[in-house]
Amino acid sequence: MKRVLVVAQFTQLPGEKGNNRSRFKLICEMLAKEGYKVTVVTSKFRELDRTFRTVKGEFNSAPYSIVLLDEFGYYKNISFRRVYSMWSFTRSLKNYLDRTNDDFDLIYACVPGLDSALVAGKYAQKKSIPFVIDVQDVWPEVMYDLILDIPVISKILFSPLQYMANRVYSLADGIIAVSKTYLEIAKRKNEKSLINKYIYIGTDLNLLTGKSETYSTNVFEKQVDEFWIAYIGSLGHSYDIYTFIEGAKIANDKGINVRPIIIGSGPLENEFKAYANKIGSNALFTGWVDQPTMWYYLKSSDAVINAIIKKSPASITNKVGDYLSSGRRMLNGSLNKELLELLNKYNFGLNFEPENPISLSEAIEKIYSMNIQQREQMGRNARKLAENMFDRKKTYTQIIDSIKELLY
Repeated sequence: MKRVLVVAQFTQLPGEKGNNRSRFKLICEMLAKEGYKVTVVTSKFRELDRTFRTVKGEFNSAPYSIVLLDEFGYYKNISFRRVYSMWSFTRSLKNYLDRTNDDFDLIYACVPGLDSALVAGKYAQKKSIPFVIDVQDVWPEVMYDLILDIPVISKILFSPLQYMANRVYSLADGIIAVSKTYLEIAKRKNEKSLINKYIYIGTDLNLLTGKSETYSTNVFEKQVDEFWIAYIGSLGHSYDIYTFIEGAKIANDKGINVRPIIIGSGPLENEFKAYANKIGSNALFTGWVDQPTMWYYLKSSDAVINAIIKKSPASITNKVGDYLSSGRRMLNGSLNKELLELLNKYNFGLNFEPENPISLSEAIEKIYSMNIQQREQMGRNARKLAENMFDRKKTYTQIIDSIKELLY
């Protein structure tokens, strides 16, 4: 029986609250179903809600082994404490690998974190076993503009991190990425990888079938004359929520009864709420909700919005798969080439200029004034794309097949 080690510092485990679509949880389940002996190594610290895990019964009933490693923990995404915390996890991972008696046949590692992936890659090289990376985000590219926006100086200061990223990419025998954009970045530093695929994070399309009556909170009912536009995800620095709130308010002032539905939480949640109150917005902030509740709001909405600031290097984010699966028209503020090409090919929404509330208000007017045939066609186009490229129960089989190819 082949043994696979999955290194995923940020993942959801069985029985934990979350979005129930964790990429690595599903990969582990699929590998176990195929007969592989799987061990997932993750942190005792849960990044989603900044809490520490304790061993639960659900962990023991999982079809794979779970190893929880020590990590210091942190409260803010951008902080020295987080740097130290990630280093502490890497140290724990190195100690685990030095002491383990398990003979693994392949290592599958989440990227980032870079330092933990580098430790895993060096271990795989030492043991002469295949090393596969799954690129979830690109560090330090994401940090250049969001943390320190000083041309040239930013790249110099982050050069050690860039060196680490390039080293991780170069060690990989197989590269999986959550977008074509990220795959191309990783491939530039790798001349030996036998597997190079991009598999979108996706979602479980079956969850949208039927009506769920189980919600985490009391849901807000939509009024007959309201035009709902939904945003789901983090309320953080990369997301253009100010533009969403103001653009919707401008459209409202023109006579369109738009209501922004903002689903999620994050470090700027209070600031966004204060801004909405300041300008007299009717935005609804739901906070964190479970998946059935999220689907309720998506299916109740008339459109969805991909609100991302100009400088963000984000490509095909988690929310894109959920948006497309809902079959709702998308207002897109992302400048990512890959997403723009998909939108142009499938015609599932309209673009607007990020950080420009007037541009968004004009796009809202256009999408609001569409006739029933246009609305339904865009919705069908979105759902078709979801079925083709974002149904993870189908697309993730490509990941499993890639692992098999490297094992045999």
